[in-house]
Amino acid sequence: MELADRLKQYEGTKQYQQSRGMFRNDKFYQYYDSLGKPTIGYGHLLTNSEVYPYGISEDKANALLNQDIKIARMQYYKLELDLPQDWQDFMIIMIFQLGYAGVLKFKKMIAALKAKDYKEAIKQAKDSLWYKQTPNRLNQMIEVLTNK
Repeated sequence: MELADRLKQYEGTKQYQQSRGMFRNDKFYQYYDSLGKPTIGYGHLLTNSEVYPYGISEDKANALLNQDIKIARMQYYKLELDLPQDWQDFMIIMIFQLGYAGVLKFKKMIAALKAKDYKEAIKQAKDSLWYKQTPNRLNQMIEVLTNK
């Protein structure tokens, strides 16, 4: 499954958002994420200059998602990790969800990945507030890893 499709599953598909009233009349509308931050589409955090009182189209939601993935991918490269593709995707999704600064707090996990100790990296990911807040999502992310 492509990275964008996985993120749509994790962040809430159009159908899921429709059931919650965040997608209606063919538009995505702003909602607040688990930390109370204004969000739209597939997990796009709104900046102060972004205001969409009339919602956004599915094309715009996809464009925002692709832009956010591009940013997360560039930030992943700053970590200077040499990882197989499954772990690269894992880390890009992690950056998408927690932000680059949030991922930098996972010092033991990053050290384990640099040492190619995937079991320890998973252990460190699970020993976190992130896991406590979204255990199902993180378990799904771990499930698709082939290097563990």
